[in-house]
Amino acid sequence: MSDERTPVVHKNVAVLRVSDADALREMALLVSIDDFIIGRISDTELVVDPARVKALVELLESRGLAPLVRRVGE
Repeated sequence: MSDERTPVVHKNVAVLRVSDADALREMALLVSIDDFIIGRISDTELVVDPARVKALVELLESRGLAPLVRRVGE
């Protein structure tokens, strides 16, 4: 049996990525992000409900955070 994995391609996915796990913990103290998160990729990457990205960005900005939003493939 081979250890190779078949790549999986997802469409309409939003990822919240931070520089390190501590930054994510600090963000969670400032903003309740659990309602926006639908999965975890790693300690620094979370899958965000794509329909709620705008609301999450607005919430982060209201707390003085400056998220960088990058759309790919539009």
